[in-house]
Amino acid sequence: MTAVQFVTVLRRTGADVLFLALGVTLVTSLIKKTARGRLPAKAFVFLPFLLGVLFCAAYRMLSTWSVLPVTGELSSTLESGFSCGSVATLYYAVYEQFIRGDNTSPVLPLLEGIVPEEKRKEAADALYAERGADDLPARVTEILLLYSDLSEEELSAPAALIAQFLYLLR
Repeated sequence: MTAVQFVTVLRRTGADVLFLALGVTLVTSLIKKTARGRLPAKAFVFLPFLLGVLFCAAYRMLSTWSVLPVTGELSSTLESGFSCGSVATLYYAVYEQFIRGDNTSPVLPLLEGIVPEEKRKEAADALYAERGADDLPARVTEILLLYSDLSEEELSAPAALIAQFLYLLR
């Protein structure tokens, strides 16, 4: 990922989402280190998005002193939470890529629990190469079916998450 792509993704989201995503990244990393053997690998794919929704809902309720963000504005809160999870995943990928020196695709962390480890790097590279495709969700599903042992039905939710993440990287 180039610096320009990273800045573009960050510019598309609000400052509150960026700060919340940093917290989500830290909490996700902590959970990965402490509960690695106790949670299935698939849980770590959805964890940043779940935490993003929870963090955004809590932040919005505290900032308005109301439950309205969870009751009346739920779709907006879920959208911000999903964006927060996407940015948190991006933060983690950038951390892996630049801080630890791993020259990997930013999609790689999303494939844990979906694609076997021996095929993960190849699948991540293939997905990252398709980020500009017009029919991105269909291409993501197609590529995941090639590299994963899961059925198309089992891949529907992870494929949607990965397609949304790749859309942010355009």
